[in-house]
Amino acid sequence: MAVAARQPATSRIRGSVLPAQIPSRRRLRPAPARRPAGPNRRRRGAGRSRTLIGRTAHAVTNLPESGAVIGISRSRLWIAVIGVILIGIVGINLVTVSYGSMASRFETQIQELEQRNSILRSSEAAATSRPRVRNAALSAGMAVPATDEIRYRSFAPGDFAAAAQRLAADGG
Repeated sequence: MAVAARQPATSRIRGSVLPAQIPSRRRLRPAPARRPAGPNRRRRGAGRSRTLIGRTAHAVTNLPESGAVIGISRSRLWIAVIGVILIGIVGINLVTVSYGSMASRFETQIQELEQRNSILRSSEAAATSRPRVRNAALSAGMAVPATDEIRYRSFAPGDFAAAAQRLAADGG
């Protein structure tokens, strides 16, 4: 003898059909597939980080429905919480703007110093130019030798000892 399949009892409310038994929102999860053992297997801590992320996401998602938030939102404390948050946002904006102004001030100082450096380099180049040095030497009474008159001297190690003896004998 075959048994007829049972259908859930229904009730009629204003022309719609509703099941008498409302299924729960919780869904049963299938068992996770087994991972193969071997070199392709992941580390042991990988599953823990997923559960931590999942728990954090769940906590953040359900934060508006927590008792503390509901209690604060029904009291005058909510105004204080919003005020503190706004003061924090304004403070962060002020710090950001002050860092921006300091950066622009430093940029201006850097440009001024670079201009001063270029002026100093040009004045140094003018001060050490050959014509200026030659004119200063001639005004001090120095003579410019011809290129064939320039001779370089070389000394032997014994020459330094003899020069030191002569200086000592002269009282120098």
